[in-house]
Amino acid sequence: MSLQEEIKAIVTDSSMSYNVKREKLMKLVTPHEVEALLPDPNGNVRLKEPLRPKTENMRILHLSVVDAIFDDILAGNHDVESRSYNEYYMNRCTYVEDGVRYLVPYDAITFYVGRDDRARKVTVTIKNITCDGCLLLFYMDRVLDKVIE
Repeated sequence: MSLQEEIKAIVTDSSMSYNVKREKLMKLVTPHEVEALLPDPNGNVRLKEPLRPKTENMRILHLSVVDAIFDDILAGNHDVESRSYNEYYMNRCTYVEDGVRYLVPYDAITFYVGRDDRARKVTVTIKNITCDGCLLLFYMDRVLDKVIE
């Protein structure tokens, strides 16, 4: 059985629960592909499209962080950033199309410490974005650019 046939069999099997299907698919494909193949039955916010590879027109989210978190990001010790899913972040990180709310597929996050032109900043790519209704989780990949003075 080919990979495509195995995926199709899992998705169309009505005897399996959503969670069982999700677990099986997570072993075969990326989280983005799971979201595309298997819509969440609870109506949780999901990505409409997979994150695009780096392009000149990247979608970059700008967030401020404290010094300790900034240093952990630079050191590679902080690979998941979370934010409360409140009205402020709902407006920045989601959009509605055809009555369904989707996450904006950001390509990267620029983290800032400070507010002026001398601010320390680091830009990291995003592997995945998820929302469980309470928290937005940004899974970071690698550092693209940094300004530390």
